[in-house]
Amino acid sequence: MLEITGGRVLDPGQGIDAPATVRVSDGTISGVDLAPGTEAVTGEARTIDAAGLLVTPGLVDLHTHLFPGVSHYGIEPDTYCAGRGVTTAVDAGSAGAQTFPGLRRYVIERSRTQVLAFLNIAVEGMISSLVGELEDIRWGSPEQAIARARENPDLIVGIKVRLGYQMVGNDPGPALRLAREAADTLGLPLMVHVIDIRPSLDWLLPYLRGGDVVTHCFHGNEGGILDADGRVLPAAFRARDRGVLFDVGHGVGSFAYRVARAALAQGFPPDTISSDLHAHNVDGPAFDQATTLSKLLHLGMPLADVIRATTAAPAAAVRREGRIGSLAAGQPADVSVLELRDGHWPLPDAAGATEVVERLLVPRMVIRAGEFRELTAAGPAAAAAGAGGAAQGMGG
Repeated sequence: MLEITGGRVLDPGQGIDAPATVRVSDGTISGVDLAPGTEAVTGEARTIDAAGLLVTPGLVDLHTHLFPGVSHYGIEPDTYCAGRGVTTAVDAGSAGAQTFPGLRRYVIERSRTQVLAFLNIAVEGMISSLVGELEDIRWGSPEQAIARARENPDLIVGIKVRLGYQMVGNDPGPALRLAREAADTLGLPLMVHVIDIRPSLDWLLPYLRGGDVVTHCFHGNEGGILDADGRVLPAAFRARDRGVLFDVGHGVGSFAYRVARAALAQGFPPDTISSDLHAHNVDGPAFDQATTLSKLLHLGMPLADVIRATTAAPAAAVRREGRIGSLAAGQPADVSVLELRDGHWPLPDAAGATEVVERLLVPRMVIRAGEFRELTAAGPAAAAAGAGGAAQGMGG
């Protein structure tokens, strides 16, 4: 038995935001006690003191790249995901049908972090910066993607396609059609990379269905969510109304404060917040998921909405409600414990701008499938951790 006591439990999917004790037994959540101390505990219990900290469902990062040694983007999941407070990470297209068996065998099955995957419609996946994976459309194979996804329904949660001109040239139509065919045949969502797409997002959005994911939704390059006057495209509102999801996907060049701020001001927050963490941004500008969350908090998203966008919302996006993203009794014991510190941290976006963030989420502890681990802060959080003292400013 493990008890996490003294913290502010924030589980937006269940509507919980209160001081509480989270109980873990045999690798599962046994309950959230909103009146700690009123219920007798049988047997020996290890107590984890979370006083002054946020206790949330295990963070879910919907967009990462976790295929080191094969993809030039690849990073180690246990170092950069579980080691930074994320219990479930979704690899977004690093592997295609030909390379996915290696991702499964050499990364997923050896990681403490739970790793799921969007399968790239290009059979080779994202292996090199020297060539776009669908510059030659012959690399796109719905048939192979469908077969591989059917072999791995426990891990493959959707299809990924990157439609930037660097990957598909100036006409994204053929690549989109191949990916759409695979996703529709499988009945799985399609995740679409939209930075540097030609033509505009207005062209793409009518082809997306409820449950599909637009990632990099707040990038500042061509093909973005804002029109020439800085207004959110009407097509984006229409797409959201029919269930299309808009995901941050921070990355190394895919998140601009000015775009996100404009969208939020117009009532268009992201559905999910993800880091797009990979080898080219772990030292900045993304750093990790907690830093990405802090940037949306800085822009005015309420704390509960930020946590929902990295717990219940991505869990629903990958159709794993009831297994991740919640502290409901009976679910696997995935828990993140975060400190919300007040201070001043200059954080860059991915478009050349830096803003001073006054609240920073710092991962302190993580429980993955019942296994407890204290964390050493990294990136901007390292400075926060070095400041010492109790957490401050825990308001939403």
